[in-house]
Amino acid sequence: MEQKASETGSRKSAAADIVKKGSIITIITLISRPIGFVREAVQAYLFGATELVGAFVVASIFPELIQTLFVTGATSAFLIPVCSRYVDDAEEFSRLYGTFINLAIIILGFISLILFFCSPYIMSITGFKPETQKIASMLFIIMIPVIALHAILSVQKAFLNVKYHFAAPEMSGILWNIIFILSALALKNRIGIYSLAVGMSVGSLAQVLMQIPWLKRHGIHYRFSLSLKHPSVKEARQLFIGALIATSVVPINSVVDKLIGSYLPPGQVASLAYAFRIFILPFSLFAVPVYTVLFPTISRLYHQKDWDGIRSHIDSSMVLIFVTLVPSTILFCLTGDEILKILYERGAFVARDTVSAQRALFGFSIGLLFYGLSISFVRIFNAIHDVKTPAIVGIGCIALNAILDYILMKPFQNMGIALSTSIASFYNFLVLYLVLKKRIGYRMGRKTMRDIIKSLLAGVILALLIYLNRYFFQGNPYLSLVISAFLAVAVYGVFFRHYYSLLLRKR
Repeated sequence: MEQKASETGSRKSAAADIVKKGSIITIITLISRPIGFVREAVQAYLFGATELVGAFVVASIFPELIQTLFVTGATSAFLIPVCSRYVDDAEEFSRLYGTFINLAIIILGFISLILFFCSPYIMSITGFKPETQKIASMLFIIMIPVIALHAILSVQKAFLNVKYHFAAPEMSGILWNIIFILSALALKNRIGIYSLAVGMSVGSLAQVLMQIPWLKRHGIHYRFSLSLKHPSVKEARQLFIGALIATSVVPINSVVDKLIGSYLPPGQVASLAYAFRIFILPFSLFAVPVYTVLFPTISRLYHQKDWDGIRSHIDSSMVLIFVTLVPSTILFCLTGDEILKILYERGAFVARDTVSAQRALFGFSIGLLFYGLSISFVRIFNAIHDVKTPAIVGIGCIALNAILDYILMKPFQNMGIALSTSIASFYNFLVLYLVLKKRIGYRMGRKTMRDIIKSLLAGVILALLIYLNRYFFQGNPYLSLVISAFLAVAVYGVFFRHYYSLLLRKR
């Protein structure tokens, strides 16, 4: 009995720790995401869901791929575990910071140069018309500086996260969105679709510059050093390939989705992009804060060999993700058309585009829970210095996604591509979960299992209530959506009131 009470208390303490540290990320995301939707709405209003927007989406694949791989992926995966050993030595920490910044500039600068000369050939593999391919190639060239800038930002973010500072890297997204919007509005009549590419590049530069004062405040100073023989560089090199493969699953699947989607009728790629922007909101609000805090915490617990602490934090993270992403899934599946209509349906974005984007949003939303869980489990493996397992599983996930894209695209068009992402996410999570059970003897606690079952039961009740709400408030999407959101908060508030009250008291 005492052991059970101790495990329950440990899990509650771990959950409170995750919520406390992750709350700043959630707050910033609550500010940033609405601005991001304004950016999307401005883009939709100015350019609609046309083939030109599809060209921009495809052209931005590589800059966004680098951002996802290095800013939110591989760099954190190998830098945080490696550099956390030197966090108490300010001089050594700054020397390492300079070394990894310089490595990022050299490596990504070289890759950018190659992509610059290969841009026409890269865009020629798309399904666009020749004139659209030329536009996509020029858009791509304008956005090439983003690649090196994102690499620098990734190193800045990793070193700040080791210091448990999460605010500045997350706040930089707000600045990026504002600059993108201003560029689109100010330059649309002069340079058309190219205004989006200019906004993306200038905004990325601003993100990097924004981190400098915060780095100095935490005693992290740039050193013109390149200590390739330093033990941390050797260790990082050993972890890098596996971390890169493991964290590249999601962005590579996204690239495959967009390239295959370019062979669908005009506007389908753009509708996938608009749907994905909405789909990613609850993931950013709830899953990202959880695994961002979970990663450095488990890394330190691993060095301390505190396996009970690791299991408690894994349990807590799973419950938090279930309690937040299950109701988000239900909301998006049942009210996706209302969300899209309110956010985008104006100007060049017409009702037909809403229907197309809603199909894609439904396909994505089916796998929202597993999307969040799979990425969280990749971080857990990285934190215990195992990058090989998620890399191997990730390769299978990429292959599965590509095959399903080809199979499901024909009967379901853009929804088939979105469903492929959902199925691949489920596969990725399931395999990683089973391997983790064997690797560290992880077993979900009884209380954790009960909370997960409660979240699913609450989801069934919520779905029925939203269905009734939509039946009685047909023709009024604003009121219907507000009531649906209120029902989600109310239902889960009733089911988990004791759980959340404990967290609040703990904080």
